[in-house]
Amino acid sequence: RVEAILFNRPTIADLPTSIYLDTAVKGQIAARDFTYTYPGAKTPALKHLNFTIEAGETIAIVGPIGSGKSTLANALPRLLEIPEHSLFIDGYDIHQLSLADLRGAIAYVPQESFLFSTSIENNVRYGDPLASKNTVETAAKLGQIHMEILNFPQAYDTIVGERGITLSGGQRQRTALARALLLNAPILILDDALSSVDNQTATAILQNLSQSGQKRTVIFITHQLSAAATADRILVMDKGEIVQTGTHQELIAQQGLYQWLCNQNQLEDLLH
Repeated sequence: RVEAILFNRPTIADLPTSIYLDTAVKGQIAARDFTYTYPGAKTPALKHLNFTIEAGETIAIVGPIGSGKSTLANALPRLLEIPEHSLFIDGYDIHQLSLADLRGAIAYVPQESFLFSTSIENNVRYGDPLASKNTVETAAKLGQIHMEILNFPQAYDTIVGERGITLSGGQRQRTALARALLLNAPILILDDALSSVDNQTATAILQNLSQSGQKRTVIFITHQLSAAATADRILVMDKGEIVQTGTHQELIAQQGLYQWLCNQNQLEDLLH
């Protein structure tokens, strides 16, 4: 089985004409009439998306379950085979970029991140095994997990167990976030990666990211609208389309889907 995996050729691979970048990625992202349908499906998961996210912007993407948010997140690092001339980074069609350059420019934190049965320090430095202790701690502080790590029995040397079983859901997510932040990638994608973190901490994390001095482009997919409200702009998705875009105040004034989602969010908070 191991040999079968090793000899299996990935369906998504570099093209003979792939471009290797000789300059650092700034982080501008654009979609041009981007439509995507999963193989075998009849209805597109994404329909005619058009947007531009400027380098350094923090963008929240919100919407009901099944609206296409995670599909968009998976498309950016080419985890899905999407049509050419649909998504662009710094003006380059992502199909034309080498996978090493494309994925090296993106730190991606899914909702369910895998932690290894080793120390929490090694889990944070997984993307850069030679990272210094100081770098690990800086990433943990940005991810709002540093103080909790210091309270663990062996602090950063604490073994987290297979899949991080000894940590709470929120601690696992913040550890995975710290692991992504350690890489200092120009683009950070959080796919509902703070769902187990309380609203106050999620908001503090977003504020940390915008004030850290590292001008990264952040795409924050979330159901926590109080945290989303702090973003530079919000994209509201429904049934594979972007139905609203603007700041929190602008969207509330429009009295559309975003306002309805906010009302539902407040009702859920009251019930809890």
